[in-house]
Amino acid sequence: MNISTFLAEHDIRPTAGRILVWRTLLAFDYVFAIADLEGVLPTVDRSTLFRTLTLFVEHGLLQTVDDGSGQQKYCLHTHRHVHLTCSICGKTICMENVEIPEVPVPEGFEVRHVSYVIQGVCAHCAHRYVDGHAAECCCHNH
Repeated sequence: MNISTFLAEHDIRPTAGRILVWRTLLAFDYVFAIADLEGVLPTVDRSTLFRTLTLFVEHGLLQTVDDGSGQQKYCLHTHRHVHLTCSICGKTICMENVEIPEVPVPEGFEVRHVSYVIQGVCAHCAHRYVDGHAAECCCHNH
């Protein structure tokens, strides 16, 4: 995929920084926070990353995910789908093949954002339980 063309097709001027950020995002296979990007793009300052992510959201290339962690997280899949969040390691993953069900809302109510997050314990952390209590997990916080 030609990233410059892709961004231009979404009415985003393809600057070197935006191309670098988008190329980096394509390698993520999980819901990510700005701190994840800072870890792999240490030469790009936080405000530039934030402005770039905000632009991508505004143009429909990313969606925001509120997984209850208190951090703004982002997802590359822009269709309505379910997310799973591990309450031990904090990692959030996409269930991109599981769509959020339609919920009838009262007449006159305007839906602006829909989020469907299931919280639980991921398989990796579940193996770390000892006598029913969570041991410290070695997962990376994503």
